[in-house]
This record gives sequence, structure tokens and C-alpha cells, in this order.
Amino acid sequence: MNSSSRVAVVGTLNLDQVVHVERLPADGETVLGLSQTERPGGKGANQAAAAAAITSTSLIAAVGDDPAGTTMLEYQRAQGVDVEHVRRVTGLSGRAVIEVDADGTNRIIVLSGANAELTADHVTASLDALDPEVVLTQLESPREVTDAAARWCRAHLRRFVLNPSPVAALDDSILALADPLVVNEIEAAYYGTADDLEPLAQRLRARCTSAVITLGAEGVLVVDDGRVTRINVRGVTAVDTTGAGDVFAGTLVAHLAAGIELPEAASLAADTATDFVSRSRN
Repeated sequence: MNSSSRVAVVGTLNLDQVVHVERLPADGETVLGLSQTERPGGKGANQAAAAAAITSTSLIAAVGDDPAGTTMLEYQRAQGVDVEHVRRVTGLSGRAVIEVDADGTNRIIVLSGANAELTADHVTASLDALDPEVVLTQLESPREVTDAAARWCRAHLRRFVLNPSPVAALDDSILALADPLVVNEIEAAYYGTADDLEPLAQRLRARCTSAVITLGAEGVLVVDDGRVTRINVRGVTAVDTTGAGDVFAGTLVAHLAAGIELPEAASLAADTATDFVSRSRN
């Protein structure tokens, strides 16, 4: 049976193994952990859950036939995400090993697992069935998946939002469709080097339809129609920044799907992400 959602997130589901430490170890160093937790994650799953808190959202992804896959699907359903288009494949689901220090800074290693089984054909067929207004994807999935999502949006005149993480080289034709390209400061520098942030934002704008640069506690830069808008954020004590960028991206696309203009949508997303990093998730 076909279903429809205003937002479709094409991405990954990972079971996160989170280890809290006083400080992150240096190369070759061993440190003692303070606590360990296990929770559903993955950029696609995190973004879908954030979007689903605001509007109808579907996740297009793949999980294994292991208990982790079942756990993650149950969690997504509990968040209000439509998982009809999540494939169950033979093998292990994706995993992520995350270290978080006392300041909330994190370091992440991702094992793709079943996420590598997501195909362009499945993405295209799922988007055909869902016909969403906005499609959000990242770069944790096979590159053909990103390309398929972009091509579908171009063919159907739908909004394509790209969060290129982990950062990697992309064809200019894919970047040009991003509306917006959602990047942090490190990712932004990869796609458009410049000495200052506003020239950097303008260089990104020359390569895509619009761009949003997240700067953590320093706020957000939005470049749209040649204008650069600076958005400040409230000062909070960061407890855990893991997944904050995903919450921002998911919230952003939900507001865009509701017809809110990009600067205002980015401001609302920044408020949500700020609240998110101030809360403990142990």
C-alpha cells in the first residue's frame, strides 16, 4: 500500500554504542570510561525522528534482520516515523561507536552494516510511492543513493536538501540541486574555501541553490538569493552534542515542508538543536 509524507528522509539507521569519558584519549592513549549506553541512532533515523515531531515523515533506509534492526524500527515507529520503506536485509544492522567527553564533544566511528544494502532502485521506487514535498539525505549511504534522491527531486520538481556528512567530493550537478546544502563549518570549508565566514557562505551559494552553515554556539549562517543572514542562538551548557546536527537538519526540513522561508526555518531549527544539546540522554 502506498503512503504519503510531506518529508522523506533517505539515510541510515545505526545502533549507537555511547561511551562517556572525562576527556577524549590522545593517539595511543587509554582512558577510563565513566558510563556506557546503547540507543537507536544513525543520521537518517535521527533526522527523521526530528522531522516527525513536526510533520508527516517517512524514512527510506535498510536494516538487518538482527535484534538491533527490530529495536530501531520499533523506536522509529514510536517517534511517529513511517517505516514502510525501510528494507529488512539479511545480516547485521549498522553500528556507531561514539565517545563523548565532559564538555559534550564527541568522536564517532560508523560501521555501515545493512545500510550499505540500500539501493538507488529502492530509493526511487519509495519516493515514487511517497511523493514527498521535501527530500533530505546525507552521505552515510552508498553514493548512488544520494544521486538517486537528487535525480528524483529534479525530475519531480521537489525540494532536495543535502547534509553532506561524512564530507566527500560530490559532482557539481548534485551540489547545484541542494536547497539548502546544510553543513557545519568544517564541511563548509571543504566545499568552498575562504578566509571569513560570509565569503565562505557566498562561495557555497555559487555551487548550490542555497546554503546553511551551522556554527554551534556561534549560531547559523543562511545564504539564500545572494543574501547572508546571521542567526544567533541562546547560550546553554552543552551536555551532549551527539546528533545535534541531525536534529537541526530534520527540524529544518519539516519547517520548509510547511512553507516556512529558509531563514525562519533555520532559526526555529537552531532553537530546537540548542535545547537538544542541553539535555542529558543517558
